[in-house]
Amino acid sequence: MTFQRLKCTVAAAGVVVAAGALPVLAASPASATQGACTDYVAKHGYFAGPKVKEACSHGAIKTPVGSDWANPACLLGLAKLNIKSSVSDPACLRA
Repeated sequence: MTFQRLKCTVAAAGVVVAAGALPVLAASPASATQGACTDYVAKHGYFAGPKVKEACSHGAIKTPVGSDWANPACLLGLAKLNIKSSVSDPACLRA
């Protein structure tokens, strides 16, 4: 097997694993609130209307080691609204 083919196989396996894990991760409960997320976005100069509230409704993902992950659905929702990642990452951790 060539190195290029091995890289493609590993990348494809990673995508399959990520797609299978995403619903489990997205269903995890969050400790913060939607309001904390929308407030953070608003405090950074963005309009926190219904689309921001919808994106912030996807709570942060708790991990067993105690560190939270920003929910990909939240990040994607805010990215679609052209909110910078320097604002959306911390905001989604507050969701």
